[in-house]
Amino acid sequence: MIGVMVGTIMTMIIQSSSATIGMLIAVASQGLVPLDAAIPIMFGDNIGTCITAVLASIGTSLTARRAALAHVFFNVIGTIIFLLFLPFFKELVLYISPDNDIARQIANAHTSFNVLSTILFLPLIGFLEKMVCLAAPGEEKQIQRGPMYLDERVLSSPSIALSLASKEIIRMGKISRDNLEDAVKSFINKDYKLIQHVYDMEDVIDELEKEITFYLAKISQYSMTPSQSEKHGGLLHAVNDFERVGDHAENIADLAKKRIEENLPFSEQAISELENMHNYVLKTLDLCVLTLEKEDRKLAEEIVKREHQIDLMEKKLRKNHIDRLNAGLCYPASGVVFLDVLSNLERVGDHSHNIAQVVLGEIYPAVELSIAKEEEKEEEEKEDIIGEQRN
Repeated sequence: MIGVMVGTIMTMIIQSSSATIGMLIAVASQGLVPLDAAIPIMFGDNIGTCITAVLASIGTSLTARRAALAHVFFNVIGTIIFLLFLPFFKELVLYISPDNDIARQIANAHTSFNVLSTILFLPLIGFLEKMVCLAAPGEEKQIQRGPMYLDERVLSSPSIALSLASKEIIRMGKISRDNLEDAVKSFINKDYKLIQHVYDMEDVIDELEKEITFYLAKISQYSMTPSQSEKHGGLLHAVNDFERVGDHAENIADLAKKRIEENLPFSEQAISELENMHNYVLKTLDLCVLTLEKEDRKLAEEIVKREHQIDLMEKKLRKNHIDRLNAGLCYPASGVVFLDVLSNLERVGDHSHNIAQVVLGEIYPAVELSIAKEEEKEEEEKEDIIGEQRN
């Protein structure tokens, strides 16, 4: 155990197991360290070299930290196992080093330790993974760019191509839904990292929208049945609506950034109301994705009803906030930001309604309100809010 500790501390200071093993070989060659002591020190060298991976993982992603932790576990557990069977390991080293050269024996011991540990852990990778995940809990959100299901080789078969496009749109919808959830979380928790993640995912959503739209344009070059043509048009609308959901998530992330930078306070009641509306909108989006996946008219009709409820909820929360402002319970500068978040959530409900209409077979304009009109509406709402605050 002393040998392991000496090897570990030395390597942590020097941050190079190659250097410490080289020193160990040099000292052992002078007859100052016997093989019985050199092997445990070599074990410690392998543990100590993990410090470089640990230091490199500081401030990095969860996956990077887990990789460093796996390196530590690999060497620590390997050392414990080999210490338990130290006499047998020493005999193995002597067997593969018949020339009685201690330098060769230490080098072979080092090689044997790493090779045998790797062989030992290969069938236990799943177990090692579970240990690492328990030691470093959490969920890493990985950004996977580009489409997964679109295949140009099936374009000549519109029914198959439309099915693949539908799967990709459903995937895009789930990404948009998750991004909206992260955007509101970043606003509530004032989380800069989450804001940046929302921005990154918005780029992914925009890229998917372009790829899917281009793919659907290619499908339209082939002859389709009336039902296929109708589905094709509906999918085009759905892509646009999910992309707009992503835009509203980005808007909320912008508002979260503004809240942090300007240190805008919000009452507990205001945050609670936001969370309630947000959860209701998320549930509606979940139904939206499921409706598109199953092409279920009953679910689509449910979404239409929920969209109306979202409109009523937005009006009620808007009135509640104005009442709090008039009563002096809320900070006036936070009013516009709060109502902007409500407005973005309400418009997500509008896009959910549009997607439900696709399943119901009611074709509508690709965007019910152009971006310019939406911006104009936002400005009008802000002017109304400022006027109410002044009053």
